[in-house]
Amino acid sequence: MKRIGSIVSAGLFLLSMAGMTALLLGNDSFLLMSVLSALLGFLIGLFADKGAFKRIGVLGNGAILIVTVLFPFFVTTFFWNTP
Repeated sequence: MKRIGSIVSAGLFLLSMAGMTALLLGNDSFLLMSVLSALLGFLIGLFADKGAFKRIGVLGNGAILIVTVLFPFFVTTFFWNTP
């Protein structure tokens, strides 16, 4: 069961990357889908079996979450604080 979790996590990473590619091409409706699938893939990857798929899922989904959630939060909170 844990082996399937690592494959699902890597698959959700690919889905998130496809959504981010569509987002970069100008379709903004894929942002929520990309973030939610990255979050779900990251959480599933944390509990998955050790292996390459787990590393791909956790690192890839973590990178997407950092770029789409954490980085904009810190920029708008700490650096872009003037009206």
